[in-house]
Amino acid sequence: MTESQINPKRINKDLPVPYYYQIVQALRESIADLEEPDVNEKIALPSEPELSDLFSVNRGTIRHALQVLEREGLIYREKGKGTFVRRRRVEMDLSYLCSTTDDMKSRGWKPGTEVISVDKVIPRMHIRTSLNLLEGDKVWEIFRIRSANGEPISLQRAFYPEILMPELSEKELGGSVYDIWKNVYGIYPHEGEQTIRTRPATREEASLLAIDEYAPIFEITRITFDINGTPFEYLISIWRGDRYDFFVRLSSR
Repeated sequence: MTESQINPKRINKDLPVPYYYQIVQALRESIADLEEPDVNEKIALPSEPELSDLFSVNRGTIRHALQVLEREGLIYREKGKGTFVRRRRVEMDLSYLCSTTDDMKSRGWKPGTEVISVDKVIPRMHIRTSLNLLEGDKVWEIFRIRSANGEPISLQRAFYPEILMPELSEKELGGSVYDIWKNVYGIYPHEGEQTIRTRPATREEASLLAIDEYAPIFEITRITFDINGTPFEYLISIWRGDRYDFFVRLSSR
């Protein structure tokens, strides 16, 4: 990225807005205007001294702005080489139910799954209530790491009623559970309810996702229902905040 490609906004020193934040906004808009680079192409930002001259601020202010953009997943740094624009953040459409595996394949990525654990347990009360289970009913608790092109992107902890999916632990859980639902148990997902929140990653989550501890993540809790309105999945999924944006199409009532 050349200086001519950077949003020409200059620092307005009369605004009660920190200089670094004005620079962040200008660079965000400039990055959004760029065409998506080829897989092997790198787009470098001007150096800190060049940006300092461009915006007429000190290097500390520029460094602060770049740190914000790096946390947002818009840029990344390579020691001794410079600062580069990261490939587009991924938009995930929350308007419909979709297999993570199928979603990754549709983007041309190679999906991967690592099964961390599979246990048969008595669920906590809120899970039992969400799945309309009786006291004493058991569920399968499955914890998996999902990856795209070898990069970990999501942690998924799912709970499935044993009564609906007997012997689930013996199935191939390294692929799409959607295929198992349909082809083995005759369960077809129809609708879902989900809650999205943001929070910092724990040490364990950061280690599994190859991100920094306390980095922002999305936590999505979803209850999935079949075509008869029966809840059959309680899913807690963690998504990297530096790689994903969530998209919803709205319409008037």
